[in-house]
Amino acid sequence: MGTMTSPGSPSRPAEGDLRRTALLLAAMAALAGAALWQATMGFRVVATEEGRRLAIADAPRALPPARLLLPAAGGAPPRAAALPDLLARDGRVAIVTFFYTRCTSVCSVQGTELQQMQGEILARGLQDKLRLLAISFDARDTVADLAAYAQRMRADPALWQVAAVPDAAQRQALLEQAGIIVLPAPLGEFQHNAAFHIIGRDGRLSRIVDYEQPQAALHAALEAAR
Repeated sequence: MGTMTSPGSPSRPAEGDLRRTALLLAAMAALAGAALWQATMGFRVVATEEGRRLAIADAPRALPPARLLLPAAGGAPPRAAALPDLLARDGRVAIVTFFYTRCTSVCSVQGTELQQMQGEILARGLQDKLRLLAISFDARDTVADLAAYAQRMRADPALWQVAAVPDAAQRQALLEQAGIIVLPAPLGEFQHNAAFHIIGRDGRLSRIVDYEQPQAALHAALEAAR
């Protein structure tokens, strides 16, 4: 016998409706959990930058064969070199940064850290094991801009080189493979992630260290050079 409901009393949801609602909520929770798992790489990280560093540490990756343009010392013509060849030529481990010469914020800090790192490498006689490479991602940076930057930073060309990637497609491929995010900002500047990238003798990016931890980056590079 059915139950009568008076017109003024609230109706009760049917058992089937409750079941469907519960199943829908469970499915939504599962999808949200899966998305969060993927976004945080198994809940191990939350920030995108931390995820990038963890991904590289878990699976070192080779960088694409980008053609670099480097200013030469003493007014000599600039020279070109393929990225893998440049890094593998003398068997040194490279500490690589990505920057642009017009940067007035994080790049300046990162450049100063590289300058101090250069001094320590020379003082400890590690120049046969380690090298520094700063790669510009700004298409506006000319060879003259790079040369002026290197001179301003007192970069020893035998240890610390500054380069650009003239080809836009190669430049984008390099940034994507390294996980570098570059976003336009007001006044012709960029927002970008900054770090020290450790590239071993095999030409593979194996470690990423925060730009505020140059000593940790130097230690990681020395570990890779063993």
